[in-house]
Amino acid sequence: MPLLTVDGACLAFGHVDLLDSAQLQLDSGEKVALIGRNGAGKSSLLRALAGLGTLDDGVIWCQPGICVAYVSQEADFPLDQDIYTTVADGLGDAAHLLTEYHQAMASASEDPACLARLADLQHAVEAADAWQPGQRVDQVLNTLGLDPKAPVANLSGGGIKRVALARALVADPKVLLLDEPTNHLDLDGIEWLEGLIQSFVGAVVVITHDRQFMDHVATRIVELDRGRLASYPGNFVDYQRRKALELESEAKANVRFDKLLAQEEVWIRKGIEARRTRNEGRVRRLEALRGARAVRRDRLGQVKLAIDRGDQGGQMVAELHHVGKRFGERAVVEDFSTRLLRGARVGILGPNGAGQTPRR
Repeated sequence: MPLLTVDGACLAFGHVDLLDSAQLQLDSGEKVALIGRNGAGKSSLLRALAGLGTLDDGVIWCQPGICVAYVSQEADFPLDQDIYTTVADGLGDAAHLLTEYHQAMASASEDPACLARLADLQHAVEAADAWQPGQRVDQVLNTLGLDPKAPVANLSGGGIKRVALARALVADPKVLLLDEPTNHLDLDGIEWLEGLIQSFVGAVVVITHDRQFMDHVATRIVELDRGRLASYPGNFVDYQRRKALELESEAKANVRFDKLLAQEEVWIRKGIEARRTRNEGRVRRLEALRGARAVRRDRLGQVKLAIDRGDQGGQMVAELHHVGKRFGERAVVEDFSTRLLRGARVGILGPNGAGQTPRR
């Protein structure tokens, strides 16, 4: 029995059909990579699957009683709370009680007056049967290496992404929807995420442009192309091979179609011959060919962009001597020297929070 199905999904923005009678079935254990050009409608489809967006037409069905969790590209939660409160919010109704209990427990060691309040909250948590969800919060925070007392606003982009993933995981979802989850993650974070997806017992749909990441996690590639969803079993390498054959076959079919249409257009323009033969069937076929060509959505071509770089003043772009950067007591860079030459391609690596992109 599938976990989720999409039947006849239609969604348009202006005159562009992002989804055109699209079909999709998601089974337990599948790891689906949803790919397509920028602006094709992948994020819109993922939001619709999560119940955060609506379709113009079509039906999305989920197995009754299952939880569907969605992680957007950027944080869609307030950043002015601590990590525990933010992650616990993913539990829904039980979140408020657990957050109050956690805060009271943290204050009890400093303020004995909080002990009575702590006892009352403990009874409330037991009455709401919220201990097991609370244990999931602690387990997820420990697994992701997150400090429950730390403010979310002080985290790096990768740290905030881990918090977003934690919020989704505490709800114990059966379907996990991830929109560009590798954004902001360091190399260790991406490797951890690969392991998480591979071991996830439910189904995962992930939007990504990272080919290596896809090859490591995907059991199926689903491509959104010109409003339709096409499924390709296997990883990205398997998809590339199958897609190349499809595009070659499509190009040949389009050439044959356009040649036939051109021949029929020449025939109809002869006029007298067409009226003399009274071949009404051939005229109707030409009208059908014209209609088919009008609605055909050709695959977009590749963009070739050339920029005039102007006069080059030399090979040296920048030279750094004993550069340092600190935030209070924390050193981001110390005694760093290097030369940057024209044409160099430099990658800056480091764990999340090391200071590659300072936020303040």
